[in-house]
Amino acid sequence: MFLMVNNLKKSVLFMLVILLVFTLLIPGVSADQGVKSDLKKTVVNAGRIVENIDNDWTFYKGTQGVDENFSANNFNDSSWKKISLPHTWNAEDGSGIAPNYQGDGWYRKQLDIPETYKGKKLFLQFEAANKEAEVFVNGQSVHTNIGGYLAFTVDITDYVGYGQKNIIAVRVNNEVKDSAPLQGDFTFFGGIYRSVNLLVTDKTHIDVEDYGSSGVYVTIPNDKSIEENAEVTLTVPVKVNSDDVESKSNSIEVRAQIKDAEGKVRSRIELKADGKKLKSANASGGNLEFTGTMKVNKPHLWNGTKDPYQYTVEVTVTRKGEVIDRGNEKVGFRYFSVDPNKGFFLNGKSYPLHGVNIHQDRKGYGNAVPNDVRAEDFELIKEIGANTLRVAHYPHSQYVYNKADEMGLVVWAEIPLVNTMTLTEEFSNNAEKQLTEMIKQNYNHPSIVTWGLQNEFGGNGFYTSRNASESLEEQYAAATELIDRLAKKAEELDPNRPTTHAIQGNNSRDPEGYKEVLDRHLPWNESGSIDTASFNAYFGWYYNKAGDLADYLDRLHEEHPNVPLGISEYGSGANPYQHDVIDEDFINNWDGADSRGPWQPEEFQNYLHESAWSIISERPWLWATHIWNMFDFGVAGKNEASTPGINTKGLVSHDRQLKKDAFYFYKAQWNKEDQFVYITSRRYSDRTENTTPVKVYSNLKEVTLTVSGKDYGKGRMQQPGVFVWEGVELNESGNVVIASAKKADGTNVADTVTTWKVVK
Repeated sequence: MFLMVNNLKKSVLFMLVILLVFTLLIPGVSADQGVKSDLKKTVVNAGRIVENIDNDWTFYKGTQGVDENFSANNFNDSSWKKISLPHTWNAEDGSGIAPNYQGDGWYRKQLDIPETYKGKKLFLQFEAANKEAEVFVNGQSVHTNIGGYLAFTVDITDYVGYGQKNIIAVRVNNEVKDSAPLQGDFTFFGGIYRSVNLLVTDKTHIDVEDYGSSGVYVTIPNDKSIEENAEVTLTVPVKVNSDDVESKSNSIEVRAQIKDAEGKVRSRIELKADGKKLKSANASGGNLEFTGTMKVNKPHLWNGTKDPYQYTVEVTVTRKGEVIDRGNEKVGFRYFSVDPNKGFFLNGKSYPLHGVNIHQDRKGYGNAVPNDVRAEDFELIKEIGANTLRVAHYPHSQYVYNKADEMGLVVWAEIPLVNTMTLTEEFSNNAEKQLTEMIKQNYNHPSIVTWGLQNEFGGNGFYTSRNASESLEEQYAAATELIDRLAKKAEELDPNRPTTHAIQGNNSRDPEGYKEVLDRHLPWNESGSIDTASFNAYFGWYYNKAGDLADYLDRLHEEHPNVPLGISEYGSGANPYQHDVIDEDFINNWDGADSRGPWQPEEFQNYLHESAWSIISERPWLWATHIWNMFDFGVAGKNEASTPGINTKGLVSHDRQLKKDAFYFYKAQWNKEDQFVYITSRRYSDRTENTTPVKVYSNLKEVTLTVSGKDYGKGRMQQPGVFVWEGVELNESGNVVIASAKKADGTNVADTVTTWKVVK
């Protein structure tokens, strides 16, 4: 009987322990703006505690009064709005007809620090806050970060009280000041729009203050040699507590191992500081860089969308054999190159890059989009069949880069140096800081292959301001100096990835004059400062005719044969509820000024993308091409296409609920697995003519059409994926339009539209 009761007690105790561990490790829920989540995320990882603190903040939009102290512990914030992170104060006005609010926003949170944290190091980890963030702890200003798109870490150890309530206050400001970006065709959303964690570590720990990075850097040679024997170099800066430095035993050890996706250890090593164990190393100041080289024989390569295989690098810090800190990083073994005449190569094979640009905002959320909502973006990117992303015009969240790693998307990441600069040392220093943060925080992502240094720099015809006292030549000299500085820093931090930039390729106001932009910017490539170049090319939309893109690209390639060239942006706007018949008259009468007007029919977007892709697909030497944009995005104060506050160049609507016709055009080109048929102009319900052309997109070989029972047979292939019929007759109402195609297995796939009618 005693044995049975004792066993029962052991079983109950065991289940309670399992339940406790499960509670500590269960993923947290990221709350929507102003909506409290009931689940608190706390992860205990071998001595390190990571506690998500997104819940239970208060918020006030406005500037602190002269006689007020919003950071004080005794300040009464009961009238402030209760919110959860991620949060922006521009969720609504960030995509409206009026300019969005730019100024201060204040956040406050009560943080309980238990007595058990005494003797530990405590940090606040902000994934991002736009654009300037000043952090207060119990009324004291402890850190100010300038730069709105990257993570930063704040040491709060010496400012908190243990076993008591602490007040965290953050003043965030999204005004344009002396840091990049100064301007851009996108909303500068304000707020703490990504998550915040409380990090608790041992006094000896992997350095988490190294420009907001994880503190674990994994270098894999960008070379064919990794196919047989990959030499992996690890660099891990460690903050070593003085007690451990002075201890006679010097028992601190830093070890690392690499596991494959199945969990098998493929290599392990003890890392050393200057080739020595701690007792022999120079640990003055307590900052040591531990390094070591591991070998992985015949690694399974990360091979783009075909096979995005990843390994895990685990780094542990131990004291007398007990793990006191740990860092895990996913990595991928791959090598790549860019040839000016043959394009992009991945793992030694030609791998043409075709994909999309993305911004980070979404209707109803602004830029504060929870990860479970953002996941839909990647489902749409997968559906369209893109294999590359340009994440514009600033660094995006770790979630975005992690998803790219998992899906095999090749990524162009860039800093927000957009259009203009100032001539102050503060501006240049901050630009370099943002570049350093971007590279260090994203160093281990296999998806990232290039660091972008600028977008349309000087594209307005000046580099500082329209009314600058400096001459254009003086401005250009300053811009060249900054670009050279950034390029050298990127090379120093990461010699395995090339740099790139997005050049404004033309301009509707002065097409010929903008040859000067090319003459100023491509020398940065010719001199070896920047490795590759791409162009924001909007032929047929802002300037010229759609077909002129071909001669433009060929001339650039001929005049700059040693520079890898690509297209960083191309496309056009479209209101999916505006429609027209795109004939020669429409095309010839379109003017660049119309692109900023109230009329952007969906069919014209289709025409321009069809034309651009027919030109791009015949030029395999383009190292990468990116559509602008995958999604409509917010531009507060903009008013085009009768959609106030929205840039309409997306293939998908701002709320992600509507895929425009052009989405299916590219799906027909890039996605060969999900076989489909799609009738274009489906929302063009009210027509004025009894006869109409019909266009269908499909990734099948042949498509047939019937309209109200009449068989129009197989469509003429305008170009791959595009089938057309002329002179299709419509009834005044009751039309049933059916397009169908046969799969290889003999089954049919079809699309039907029943809303078309003739209104005279």
